[in-house]
Amino acid sequence: MELIDRYISAVAQALPQSRRDEITRELRANILDKLEAIAEEQGRDASEEEVSAVLKELGHPQKVAGSFLTGQQLVSTELFPFYKQALHYGLILVFILALIQFGVHFLNSGDLRIANFIYEIIGKALVMFASVTGVFYLLSNPVGGKPYFDPYQCWAPEKLPPVTRGWQRISACEQSVDFASDLFFLLLLNYALWIPSGQLANLTIAFAEPVLQWIPILSAILIASLFFGLWKLIYRYWTIPSLLVEAAINVAIAIPLLLVSRLSPIVIDTSSANEHLEILKIGNGVISTGLFWVGIWLIFMAGWSLYRAWQLSR
Repeated sequence: MELIDRYISAVAQALPQSRRDEITRELRANILDKLEAIAEEQGRDASEEEVSAVLKELGHPQKVAGSFLTGQQLVSTELFPFYKQALHYGLILVFILALIQFGVHFLNSGDLRIANFIYEIIGKALVMFASVTGVFYLLSNPVGGKPYFDPYQCWAPEKLPPVTRGWQRISACEQSVDFASDLFFLLLLNYALWIPSGQLANLTIAFAEPVLQWIPILSAILIASLFFGLWKLIYRYWTIPSLLVEAAINVAIAIPLLLVSRLSPIVIDTSSANEHLEILKIGNGVISTGLFWVGIWLIFMAGWSLYRAWQLSR
């Protein structure tokens, strides 16, 4: 019996506290039934070797414990939708951080290091994925077996969104691109407000004077767009009012971008040696072309939002 007690104890160590007594009682009864069948067949009590053979047939204690915990998984089915959302928001954060780092490097050196930008995104994304997965593993397999919280306890049918068309649900890609780009451009336009003064003094790239006049206007529009982006993160479906707001914001951003794209230069070399002149000629051409086509795209998307609003109104 000592061997059985040791086996049951080993199994119990791999079980959550809330189910430990129930499972060990069931397991002990199963073992004793097997030993009783051996005793009836042999006409005597099972020997120590026969007890060991029965326990070996059942399997390693951790394997046996796992067979009673079929619901255990890396992320539970119940929490998996929240896990995907957390990864989605984490990727937005990673993209923003990588963009900020890329922008600061460009302002410091005038060098567009695209490969390094991609490397930073991949590295940060892997760290974020491991961190989020670890948190959701703990939430899916709580110590003691009792869930830390019920994510669906406040659910009610009345809270379901009024979605009648497939495209009304705002996709994760759409949310990520809009929110990340708005925050990145807001921080880039106002880099003088958040970069440390010591590092700011060493910057060798700056916006040209005509561009500086547009920064307060663009910043105000981007802040409004960010608040609207937060609203879209909570209410992830399109309505007629939200489509009209989306169209207005896109037009409000597009017009300044199209006007700034016509300015020359957009960024200038502030170093005493003017060491980045050749690079900035190429950089200004790329930035100007990019701003122009972004503006055209935003005009198109504004029209698309108005068309969708018209569809919902029918």
